Amino acid sequence: MNDERETVLIYAINRTEKWWRAVGDSLGSYRSFIVSDIRGKGDFCVVDDFYKSYRIFYRSLAEASHLLSKDTVSDIVARCRVLRFLPERRARAMALAMAEAFAKVLDASKPSVIIAFPIDRYVSDVLEHVGRARGIPFFELTASALPGMAMLMQKGKLCKTADTPPQEIVDEYIEKVATPLFTPFYVQNLPSFNSVRFLKIFFYFRLRGLVFRLMSWIKRDPLNLHYVDAQSFLGHKPHLTDIRLLRMIDADWQDQLASYPREKRVFFGLQLFPEASIDYWIDDLQLIAHEDLLADAAKAFVERGYVVVVKDHPLQFGFRQAGLIERLKALKNVIIVPYEVGGTDVLRECDLSFTCTGTLGLQAALLGGKSIVTENYYSTPEDFIILPDRDAVASLPDRVAELANPTDLQTRQRRIIANLLRGSFVCDFFSFQKFDEGKEGVRAASVGRQLDDHLRNLGWRQ
Repeated sequence: MNDERETVLIYAINRTEKWWRAVGDSLGSYRSFIVSDIRGKGDFCVVDDFYKSYRIFYRSLAEASHLLSKDTVSDIVARCRVLRFLPERRARAMALAMAEAFAKVLDASKPSVIIAFPIDRYVSDVLEHVGRARGIPFFELTASALPGMAMLMQKGKLCKTADTPPQEIVDEYIEKVATPLFTPFYVQNLPSFNSVRFLKIFFYFRLRGLVFRLMSWIKRDPLNLHYVDAQSFLGHKPHLTDIRLLRMIDADWQDQLASYPREKRVFFGLQLFPEASIDYWIDDLQLIAHEDLLADAAKAFVERGYVVVVKDHPLQFGFRQAGLIERLKALKNVIIVPYEVGGTDVLRECDLSFTCTGTLGLQAALLGGKSIVTENYYSTPEDFIILPDRDAVASLPDRVAELANPTDLQTRQRRIIANLLRGSFVCDFFSFQKFDEGKEGVRAASVGRQLDDHLRNLGWRQ
């Protein structure tokens, strides 16, 4: 019997194929195929077609093709954490070759929908571009800011249903996330932050890079992003000398902060970098030059009498280059908070928060503060100061001064949470971690059924 269901194409990154297979098999409204850029994986593997096209594009010095314009290729290269550090000729050839390989997959699978984890590499970015040119939507599945839920996005924009969530559900989630005690899953039970741990992280990942380079030769796949991404020559990778960052932290941050009035304290919650939420959610390419943006924003505030309170993301420890912290410390009135201090602890001390897309920006608004962010899945125009482009950075202090604190915090909280609920659905998203078919298959199947329901609610069904 022929399967007349519509097709969903799933792009699976390394070591997630089995989980996605279980999810795809449970999408009752769709039949599913998996595409992979890892040799020998998936229903479709693009590796051989990629290298065949790569050699042609590289030799011809091509800058564009019938699939990708020159400007599109430039955008793809600029956003990818690997391609932007490769020689331009090679990077362009890789993007063009991947487009050719994916075009063949789309010809063969004829999907109605493409699904993957959030775009965080040129491979899935190219697939999104090629699919969009054919009118095929690309949905990114990830964890919601609401605990126990997942969401679908399109480059940072939340995919929402038309339904208005019940007020009691909204209030339930306000209790869960709009409190100073809420801690995101990724900052719970973290180890200590000291020089020993820095060195362990540094040498582990240097060794990992060597192992991955060897693996790329064995697999006959030296340009695979999975392997190249581990190499230390990439410009965002730390050096051993970056351990000096530990000496720049202000252990007495609270005593220093006490010298400044609350309304003149701005919290800079640093994000993971490079990160999908910066490279692919932000439209203005000038804003993804993240360290320059942070330095310029900090300068704008300190020149207006603010103290800038900087807190790094805990998962960035061992990966942050000291140069950024040195640039910030060179400004007057900049305090670097220790890693072990919780972000909500700092939020309670400041009326103002600046972060491009990080969840601390969401928490700041929910707690009643003024929150500067770029447009993203949680931002609502009434409740956030939206940074549209690089030219607006210098005027941020003026925009802050013009905005009054909310007179009705509960209304703000309900608006933000209701917006998130329209794009979120109950889902055991993290069942992909350490996935085992025997033990976790039921959980993954449940994800598939819930994802299928959500796609139907969004209007994507037969």
